Amino acid sequence: MRFPHPDLEKICFIAEDPDTLIKLLGEHCTADEAALIQQYCACRLPPISSPEAIATMFGYNPGFVWFILTKTDRHYRTFSIPKGKGERQITAPRVALKLIQRWLNFHWSAAWVPPDCVHGFVSGRSHITAATEHCNAKWIVSADIKDFFPSVKTARVRQALAELGYTNMDSLALLGKLVCLNGALTQGAPTSPLLSNIVLGQLDRNLTALAAELNLVFTRYADDIVFSGKGAMPEGIDKKIKAIIEQDGWTVAEKKFEIAKAPSRLKVHGLLVHGGKVRLTKGYRNRLRAFRHVLSNGKASEKDVPKLSGHVAYADFIDLQHCKPD
Repeated sequence: MRFPHPDLEKICFIAEDPDTLIKLLGEHCTADEAALIQQYCACRLPPISSPEAIATMFGYNPGFVWFILTKTDRHYRTFSIPKGKGERQITAPRVALKLIQRWLNFHWSAAWVPPDCVHGFVSGRSHITAATEHCNAKWIVSADIKDFFPSVKTARVRQALAELGYTNMDSLALLGKLVCLNGALTQGAPTSPLLSNIVLGQLDRNLTALAAELNLVFTRYADDIVFSGKGAMPEGIDKKIKAIIEQDGWTVAEKKFEIAKAPSRLKVHGLLVHGGKVRLTKGYRNRLRAFRHVLSNGKASEKDVPKLSGHVAYADFIDLQHCKPD
């Protein structure tokens, strides 16, 4: 769902500003809540102070807001999308809740400053910029967090939002209900990527400190953690990385934990990095030649054209912006 930017950018949505919101709330707004609304808006944070404030800002019936907060599962739908050879399950909010989450995400994104190591869900950064950081590496250690989004529990989300500037426990409780389902983040909510980044802030600091201590390169793209070095791989670095991740309360996905050393090929997010520029793998380039042939000869089915064209556009972007073919 899309809606006009003027509404998205307003800190109180259709209420225009904090004074208007307080006036519209009338007798429902205590002096304490009025002060809280002003405090949050001064920090450029959406003023989630009460269910009545949410209803007023979005023009929702108070009973409907109560329904969202107490019967949250009714406001999500679950479906699957292709992921490699399998499928990924997506649990996405329905229109009314999605509207609130997109508004929250717009303002939280402006309030949060991403650390240099984070490349996922950050404007101007991508898996390509993350991979580029590891060019000329002699070895790679990569790790994933097991069942990442379901592992980000409501308590961690509330803590992250408190660090962002929400000081009131009632506000944090309301926000937890607005952005979590069954006690955790969902893969499909507009707010989940940003909140997961904020939640991983302490882990980022700990891993950054390890990288600085050993003069290594560290990046994180979502839950994909990568270390590399241009010299000899420090003894026990894999165990240190695992220990730091587990000490922060996460479980390492053992099947995705990988160590690679030159002269074996070194890949980060599907791109080769053992060289001065990121490159596409030989196998992928071979597939692209087939895709280009099928498209140029009009042999692709109408259903497959968008997918094949997407692969070709991605490869052209990599070649143009970041790399040269082998």
